[in-house]
Amino acid sequence: MELDDLKRSWEQYDKKLSANLKFNEALFKKLNLDKSRREMSAPLNFELVNAVMDGVLTMLASSWTIQFGHERIYLVSGVLSILSLITMLGVALVKIKLLSRIDYYNAPVIELQKSLLRFEDKYFRLKRIEIILFPFYVVILLPLFAKGLRNFDFLADPTRFVIAIALAVGIGLPIALWIYKNLYERKIKNTTQFLAELNHFEEE
Repeated sequence: MELDDLKRSWEQYDKKLSANLKFNEALFKKLNLDKSRREMSAPLNFELVNAVMDGVLTMLASSWTIQFGHERIYLVSGVLSILSLITMLGVALVKIKLLSRIDYYNAPVIELQKSLLRFEDKYFRLKRIEIILFPFYVVILLPLFAKGLRNFDFLADPTRFVIAIALAVGIGLPIALWIYKNLYERKIKNTTQFLAELNHFEEE
């Protein structure tokens, strides 16, 4: 009789232990997935804001191109500005599409890792293009936006134009690099680590 009681007690203990382990596994998985989603929400939100801003700037550039397009230099600047902004909007939408497709809760961890790798690969390629084109964008956008916002003709004073370009690139490029490092690369690195820990835990 005592042996039967001991067996029953052991079985109950074993069930409780198994249930506790499953609960801890589920909790660990949820915590890591929550952390991964939070990390990648920052670049997603940034790109959403970026897309809205690019859309607004495209409309402004279109309006000013129509307004000042009777001057050939502003017509050229305006058309190039619109094309540049549409390109930047397209880049933002590509990033949004990749980030929004990451399914943190319904996909296996290996699929999450693949989705993150796809975004990381695309991000690094787009980053190189954006850095190379950044000074070009400044040169194109500055005359039209100075004219539209302040009715200031940068092109009438080449010295000021060059100084303004140098300042815009000198200030804007470090800010862009800081964003790339802290809002993307650090977030990607943290998320990769969270998913690697989760994958290792599941394999064990």
